[in-house]
Amino acid sequence: MMKRLKLGLWNGIPPYGYRLVDKKLVIEPTEAELVRRIFDWFMKRNMGVVAISRELNGREIKPRKGARWKGTRIHKMIGNSLYAGMIRWGGETAMGTHEPIISKELFEAAQDTMHGRNHKTRQLRSPNYLSGLVKCGLCGAPMHVTYPGVEPKSRFKYYVCNNRYNHRSCKQDYIRADILEESVIREIGKLADRKDVISVLVNEYAANNREALPKLEEKRKAILHDLAALGAERQKLSRWLLRTQPTDQAVNFVNTQIEGVSEKETRLQEKQWAIEDQINDLQKQTYDAETISGQLKGFVANFPGLDQGERKLLVESLVEQVEIGKNKRVAASLRPPFAFGFMSPELAPRAR
Repeated sequence: MMKRLKLGLWNGIPPYGYRLVDKKLVIEPTEAELVRRIFDWFMKRNMGVVAISRELNGREIKPRKGARWKGTRIHKMIGNSLYAGMIRWGGETAMGTHEPIISKELFEAAQDTMHGRNHKTRQLRSPNYLSGLVKCGLCGAPMHVTYPGVEPKSRFKYYVCNNRYNHRSCKQDYIRADILEESVIREIGKLADRKDVISVLVNEYAANNREALPKLEEKRKAILHDLAALGAERQKLSRWLLRTQPTDQAVNFVNTQIEGVSEKETRLQEKQWAIEDQINDLQKQTYDAETISGQLKGFVANFPGLDQGERKLLVESLVEQVEIGKNKRVAASLRPPFAFGFMSPELAPRAR
């Protein structure tokens, strides 16, 4: 297998950014440009893999397979040495004959950054701290930040519905970014003073947790069982390649099968991690109205003194979604343990 790769003969499905021509990897320009942009966002804008996936989904950029990007897929791309011209097989690394999409230096720097972020809190640098969280309540599409008209970018930014922006198929108004962001923070402050409301919602949240945990544990066990079966199937296919002298056609077929098994494993692992995150969240200590009220007040009080990256990091830890409804009414839902929502009054007319 390594000899074939050193000759530039690719086995199986080509990775994102490449296509196969006469069994050799050739750059696919549009996809390769997106690969470069992902590395650029990761290194220069200090965005994490989840933030990058949200950015791509918010812009309605589709992956080659599936409907949406996920953080695990971005993580796998950033860790793929193939983009820097290197190939790996069975623990061995060598330079390939294909054209790299990024430099070896950039790839190695990205691996160092990835390793470092596993040991410290990420600081996201996007100046739009609600990006990836805002949804149109009229059509359900994501909303992204734009600078309409001829005014300089330093003046006003707006959130716009993707369907209106790309297809003119939605009547949702443009929403001034600064006014929307101020509205969300202000309403969180108002909610912090409603301990009576918070107390009721906390009790409901705890009751739901007690009912949800056994079901989540059963789902987790089923996924682990399926992962074990897929692992055994992948090992069986790999052993067949190593023990026989297959034709090129057979190698391609078996590698396609292995790739299919790996994709199934990735999807199951994503489900496993999501369920384990839910279980961990539900098993946390009991929260009371006084504690949550104090935390929300602390959020609002500290927010003005934070830099852009800290603001985005804090908002993403608290806010799950912001929805813009009819007449620019804003409805927001918060993440556990603040797992409830609120609705603000209609935004001021100057939001247009």
